[in-house]
Amino acid sequence: MNNGGKFFNVANLTIGVLSLLAAVVGAGIAYAQGWQPLLFEKDARFSCQLQPDTQRGSEVWTVMYRHDKGQQPWLKMVTTLGGDYTPVRRCQIISESLNGYRKDGLIRLAYRDEPKTPNQYVICAKTKLSGEGCPLLVTLNPGSETEAYNAMRDMTENLLNGTGVYQNSEGKQVVPKFSPSSPEIDLTPFLAEEDRLAGSNSAK
Repeated sequence: MNNGGKFFNVANLTIGVLSLLAAVVGAGIAYAQGWQPLLFEKDARFSCQLQPDTQRGSEVWTVMYRHDKGQQPWLKMVTTLGGDYTPVRRCQIISESLNGYRKDGLIRLAYRDEPKTPNQYVICAKTKLSGEGCPLLVTLNPGSETEAYNAMRDMTENLLNGTGVYQNSEGKQVVPKFSPSSPEIDLTPFLAEEDRLAGSNSAK
């Protein structure tokens, strides 16, 4: 019995050490890719995870949203996004921005041109407090409006095809309308109640 207990303890210790090594190696890979830890508030709803990407046959860094019923994949870090950041670093920066925008009453995602730079489009986040403005979320690679539309469609695939969302408060699954003639995604059906009230007089 004593030998069995010793074996059990040694096995548990070995498993614990191997798990710790795996976590360290995983963190080392992310750090090598340009990852730098960001400190989010305790109630932060947006974060980053590696998620399967069936179109690309691999995993892709994805902005995740923590709903009342669990986590949902929202925004994929696709190659059409501009800038010199690595995908994981870009994912973290976008998550941090969205955590700020949700406090202002995040309501929609859209894309717009960048007046200061020709042929430059950005994906932006509209909030209740931004009015007619649409604050920058991420810069896209230079290109046409059609390319900007395609980039946003690819980035928000999980929202558009309904696989990344839960049922709304009425028990119906909502797939947002998104087209060149209506290039905005309404986020309100997918938000937790707290975030639907944010940025308004009814917010607690």
